[in-house]
Amino acid sequence: MFVNTSRRIRRVIVPIGAGLLVLALSASVWALALRERANKRLYLEYEVYKAVTALTDIVRLQSLQNEDTQNVLGFGLYGGDGKPLTIYGKAPSSMPPLDQHTPNSRFILGKDSVILLRVLGGDLAGRRMMMGNDRMSRPRPSSPLNPLPLVPPYQDAANKTPALSYIELSTASYRAEESLLILTATIASMALLGLYVVILVMNRRYREAKDREIKDRELVELGEAARTIAHEIKNPLGVIRIQCGILRRGADEATVAGLSLIDDEAVRLAELADRIRRFLKSSDTKASEVPALRFIEEFVTRYSGVLGTTIDIAAGAVLMIDESRMVEALDNIVSNALDVSEQADEKPMLEARIRHRALVVSVFDRGPGMSQESKSRIFEPFYTTKARGTGLGLALARKTIETSGGAIRYADRPGGGAVFTVSLPLL
Repeated sequence: MFVNTSRRIRRVIVPIGAGLLVLALSASVWALALRERANKRLYLEYEVYKAVTALTDIVRLQSLQNEDTQNVLGFGLYGGDGKPLTIYGKAPSSMPPLDQHTPNSRFILGKDSVILLRVLGGDLAGRRMMMGNDRMSRPRPSSPLNPLPLVPPYQDAANKTPALSYIELSTASYRAEESLLILTATIASMALLGLYVVILVMNRRYREAKDREIKDRELVELGEAARTIAHEIKNPLGVIRIQCGILRRGADEATVAGLSLIDDEAVRLAELADRIRRFLKSSDTKASEVPALRFIEEFVTRYSGVLGTTIDIAAGAVLMIDESRMVEALDNIVSNALDVSEQADEKPMLEARIRHRALVVSVFDRGPGMSQESKSRIFEPFYTTKARGTGLGLALARKTIETSGGAIRYADRPGGGAVFTVSLPLL
């Protein structure tokens, strides 16, 4: 139990650890992106303040030129009564008169532009009167984040002294940079998510490889034990058969029948031992060039009358197989089809065709088919659904076919039944 718990813990450590790491990296990416976005916002405010100051100075000294209004959608200077002194572009034709409730500056960031309303002449006599003589209460600098109330309006509008400035700048480049920043953060997050998926897939494959390694090690140990048992069981079975033959002499009919049953079971056990030894034997085969058409025709002749056939094989097609072992492999498949078709009205069918430089042999039956569990375990050694089956027939058939470079697969037959398909490469 402790081993299973430890194994389960190890299985979840990598996904959880990788997930936390990816989340931390993704959070860092977005934190940097949002911080850079805030910095760009501050830089935008700085650029707007710098632009309004520069344009105000230019207007005081001379008229605006085209090169001065690049990226400027609107600019205006207004007196304390809100009347315009200078207007350019989309600047309003007038402003509300300034009073004590008017903020020192207003920064408005829209979708396509940014607007700054700023009161000019910050060191006014009225402000000094409002603040008093205490030096600790002198006015703080103007800031969009810290607006200060304006003192009473200018009294020298007759001299055309500007009291309020208005500027509107295009934010196309700012929005493009902001979108690029968000896009970069999104792509980075998606890349981290993809990395997490890759880690999960690699971890799953690693676990599967480890499980296969453990299972293969257990199978090797089981195979060695089974090989030893299969070898050692041959001699006792031979002795049993010999003794049965001796006891038959002079025995009555009932005793002979019982001895025949013992002898038959001994033969069955001997065949099972042979199958186990063949399955556990190395994959070395005596492969030779075999004409595909001749091989299939000779094979189906053995099932004449009980097996329907369709053969479409070119005369020059050649296989590289161990013929005797391949016949045994196909025998297993056809025998299973005949067994499950005993209660069916339709006899099994064998089709042999050439497809994509391979001999494809399909065996169809109208039996009950297979359950979902059987489909996943059908080629496992010692797995069988028959009462007296050994579970080695299809496992041995798959080993023989794969040793020849081929493949075998199972599928449900439309209308009921099963289809086993064997594919063998041609030379």
